[in-house]
Amino acid sequence: MLLDRRVAGLRKSRPDLGEALDLQEVLVRTALTAARPPQAEPFPLPREAAAARARDGVPLLHDQPIALDVNFAADLFSRLANSLADRDQPELRPQLDALVEAATTGQLDPERLFAEAFVQHVDHVAELAASSGVDAELLATLAHQAVAPLLRAYAERLMPVLERAGGELWQRGYCPICGGWPLLGELRGVELSLWLRCSACGSGWRGRRLDCPYCANDDHRRLGTLVPDGENRYRLSVCERCKGYLKVGNAFDPPPPELLPIEDVVTLHLDVVAIERGYRRPGGSGYRIELAVPEGEWLEELA
Repeated sequence: MLLDRRVAGLRKSRPDLGEALDLQEVLVRTALTAARPPQAEPFPLPREAAAARARDGVPLLHDQPIALDVNFAADLFSRLANSLADRDQPELRPQLDALVEAATTGQLDPERLFAEAFVQHVDHVAELAASSGVDAELLATLAHQAVAPLLRAYAERLMPVLERAGGELWQRGYCPICGGWPLLGELRGVELSLWLRCSACGSGWRGRRLDCPYCANDDHRRLGTLVPDGENRYRLSVCERCKGYLKVGNAFDPPPPELLPIEDVVTLHLDVVAIERGYRRPGGSGYRIELAVPEGEWLEELA
């Protein structure tokens, strides 16, 4: 398995990653060992409509009647919580116990929780955490991990639609599929073209090397690059207008979407450098998508 090879190599070359790598490996492996793949129901999206959305900067999932595979997400959520419990971290046990109780006693509505996580409404997930008395960061982490395979499944269906419609039409720094901000930037090919990788669904799309992906700043005097001492592969692209930063590295063999969290762990030292200098990653998503209410549900409400 690719995960095994990647983690084994990192344990030898980056023993400093330690617990952070262990935790991320557990989460990724749990998601990869689901009993079945997530269901991504197709919906009509003509090429002309996809092209229009790309030109207007509207992600393809926005305002679409998505059939959310809640059972898959709920099962993965439960297994993720169990995987964390098996790590036997005393400081985490009270938060996990409270989360499990809220999930099993009906204090958390799974359909609402996973729908909010799917559209990356972090403020609404935080509200659910507050109303159910659970740790907000833990709930957000597990909920987003639980819906990540669903987002990836839809991205796998929709990215070819965008490419046929003209992927070059997309000129935004957020994801053309789900609106998520990029997790990493990759320099690909002999021309070292910039590709952005979505933090939510893992999609990759061409970025603009001379623009900030967050605020679209194209003033080269307010854009910069930081290369920490001893770093050969990655650098930090920073923007003085919005104080955002992006980790960018050479990608001779770009990782599959499900392994992107491992690459994020590998570059944690760059996050430290950026934060110490006053830069940050923006929260939430770059485009706040909503899901259309399926026609059948409208008819039920009107009946």
